[in-house]
Amino acid sequence: MVKKANKLLRRTQFGNPILRATARPLSPKEILSPQIQELISNMRYTLERKKYGIGLAAPQVGRSIAIVIIGIKPRPNRPKAPMLNLTVINPVILKKYGGKGPMWEGCLSFGNTQNFPYALVPRYKKVRVHWLEEKANQHERDFNGLPAHLLQHEIDHLNGILFVDKVQDTTSYMTITEYKKRQLNL
Repeated sequence: MVKKANKLLRRTQFGNPILRATARPLSPKEILSPQIQELISNMRYTLERKKYGIGLAAPQVGRSIAIVIIGIKPRPNRPKAPMLNLTVINPVILKKYGGKGPMWEGCLSFGNTQNFPYALVPRYKKVRVHWLEEKANQHERDFNGLPAHLLQHEIDHLNGILFVDKVQDTTSYMTITEYKKRQLNL
């Protein structure tokens, strides 16, 4: 059997009602289905092809199901980022530790890689998450720093919440291009 080539998925854009809906959890049988396995593969491929994306939730590619792909690696705008590649299905935040801290955040559902908005978003610095992965095995783990921040952002996507709903300092809004100039000196 010939393996299908990965497909670059079209991103759902801000204003589409699917981004405000609660995503449906998947059963282990559904997770193992060829259709979901193909979607996971295509989501991973789509995330890897994006220059600045580090997380992608299924609603962002038009599917209201509880799947998140995490792909953190060092990049020019995050040279010290930890490596983390995960498929997170039906995630639940079990515990939030400590206080909230702001981090710069953006979202690929708000435009192309040159003009989407960035802003400071306060989120918990450490979280414990329970999830299933692509083989339907259960996991539970603590995350802190950027991975914790990103997981909260992506889990919000599964609950119909967008990062703009969490911004408290509205004067921090800027485009990704301006962020790179002003915050990263790139």
